[in-house]
Amino acid sequence: MRRPAFGVFEGGGIKGIALAGAAAAVLDAGYRFERVAGTSAGALTASLIAADYTADELRQQVARIDWPSLLDGVPGLNIPLLGKHVAFLRKGGLYRGARLQRVWGHLLAAKGVSTFGDLDPGRLRMVAVDLSHERGVVLPDGLEEYGIDAARFPIARAVRMSSAVPFIFKPVELQNRFTGDISLMADGSLGSKFPVELVDQRSDAPVFGFRSVDVEDIHRHNEIRGPASLAAAVMTTGMSARETLPRGRFESVHQILVPTRRDSLDFNLSSKQALAMFDEGYAGGARFLAKSAMAPSHTP
Repeated sequence: MRRPAFGVFEGGGIKGIALAGAAAAVLDAGYRFERVAGTSAGALTASLIAADYTADELRQQVARIDWPSLLDGVPGLNIPLLGKHVAFLRKGGLYRGARLQRVWGHLLAAKGVSTFGDLDPGRLRMVAVDLSHERGVVLPDGLEEYGIDAARFPIARAVRMSSAVPFIFKPVELQNRFTGDISLMADGSLGSKFPVELVDQRSDAPVFGFRSVDVEDIHRHNEIRGPASLAAAVMTTGMSARETLPRGRFESVHQILVPTRRDSLDFNLSSKQALAMFDEGYAGGARFLAKSAMAPSHTP
């Protein structure tokens, strides 16, 4: 009999692989996530957890995904010297995000999940931002304000919205069925990178929060050589700066902090490297459970 728990997954680009590993350790410790919430990369992980991927299955998929291919460049990106600037100015982002949505759609479909209606109400929630109206949007709840039936809305598309880092990925268009207006939806980290407010902390079930921390000895220097690289630096700094600042106190949340050694948007990693990140996250989750005495005496 698995023990119920809630999970909250922080945004952080490719670092989400390590957070998935930490979540796998919690699953192996005999918990089942009744409700999960996430932002950006956290939404990617949370969606697979909501679809009932096991710890072993998560690890298998991490090895199978072609991570570099998720960066599907917009037309013109490969033009020598000027490609990134042209793509940035014409398309509002360097990558389409269609490949990411397609891959995640297949992963969810393998578990018989396609739309939010395929899950119990409230089981999965994620954050995006509406750039056109300067507001945060909780998915799937907020879809009603756009005249959209949340039960029929594809989860993979919602995940794509939540992870559409501005200037890096093109914003996702969402039409309001009431007004006909088109909203540009983007990365939820602009609103809430660690959406702990989306889970009910009054429940008796423990709330596990999965967050990444940079290894202190890593030195990074962004070469800024034009508008495209400047925009990318602004967004990656915005995503990582919060990790270097004092974190808020969430006394009722069991925060599992996973050290990572990779830039948030560095998708150029092999299957072996992806597995190493996953396993590091798993080890971090297992250490937390052991120290907090939340792990059972045996692994189911």
